[in-house]
Amino acid sequence: MSAVDEKNLVLACLRRLFESEPASVEQASGWYQRAEFIKDVLRSVSYEIGVSHVIWHYLDDADIRIRDPRYAEAQVLAVRQSIDEWA
Repeated sequence: MSAVDEKNLVLACLRRLFESEPASVEQASGWYQRAEFIKDVLRSVSYEIGVSHVIWHYLDDADIRIRDPRYAEAQVLAVRQSIDEWA
């Protein structure tokens, strides 16, 4: 798979994660499983495709976003902007 294909795969998966943002701790488990897939891809290609640190934090912070709506809003906005710039 080329770096462009991997980047497109990561972008598609990130967009799907946005659609399934957990609203409770019970929902976070499944969300983290999907996030782990993206992290596995990123670990293997992150230097080739230039992943923003904002995205790494997003993939680890669902529990914080559930507890803190203001943090969630700010983080989701930052990640969306990062994805738009990266795409």
